[in-house]
Amino acid sequence: MKNRKILEIINWAAGLLISKDIENPKLDSEYIISHVLGMSRLELNLHYEDDVAENDFALIQSMVSQREKHEPLQYILSETEFYGYKIKVNKNVLIPRSETELLVEKIITENPSVQTILEIGTGSGAIAIALAKGLKHPKITATDISEDAVKIARINAMENNADIIFILSDIFKNVKGKFDLIVSNPPYIPDDEYKKLPPEIREFEPQNALLAKDNGLCFYKKILERAKEYLTDKGKIYFEIGYNLAERIKKIANDKGYKEIEVFKDLNGFDRMMRIG
Repeated sequence: MKNRKILEIINWAAGLLISKDIENPKLDSEYIISHVLGMSRLELNLHYEDDVAENDFALIQSMVSQREKHEPLQYILSETEFYGYKIKVNKNVLIPRSETELLVEKIITENPSVQTILEIGTGSGAIAIALAKGLKHPKITATDISEDAVKIARINAMENNADIIFILSDIFKNVKGKFDLIVSNPPYIPDDEYKKLPPEIREFEPQNALLAKDNGLCFYKKILERAKEYLTDKGKIYFEIGYNLAERIKKIANDKGYKEIEVFKDLNGFDRMMRIG
């Protein structure tokens, strides 16, 4: 059987993904082929006429088949990039989003000398790792209710040489001490919106990292209910928020006695981050 050339395989894979209404079919095909061949996408483009071994093509076929079924590319490749760091992901953790990088950037910019940070709901550990690498030796504690998530977060921290304490905890349950910052990107999607999500999210990403009761407000309420017990005198809370939740979260925070509340938008102009002091 003749070996197939890289360009031939890219076109074949992209054609299959187009037929299944996959967004960015050529780009996804190139990422899969680059991953299997151990090349960057730039190198791939410089070697279009190279032959691909049968065993490599078989693996490419398998991965393209997964993507045809709308499985997220990040899960297929078992990794993604967040804030410049390679983060391992699997179906036990939410795939880190580029919008969340804005939250990290905001925290680093506004708190260059922060000493202690608590992250609630760390998932893959992406936020905690980016903060550990971007700040000057902060002491970071990161929690998650999922044992599987904590396992992969620990692996990611080790591989990125980030010093983080990970705790299995339902919000504050196993947390001790006080912190200069509390940061959280909690589940905030209500039931009615969840049903409308694309299959890549709805059918593959962990439901418990996405869905929140009380119209998406459940975890914000729980965190704000007790956060003052765990904050230092001038401590602050940073949230990622749902695009339509800002006013309701502000009201909850006001009712709990928080006075300094500011909302920040993402690059698309949607409310995306909140700082509470």
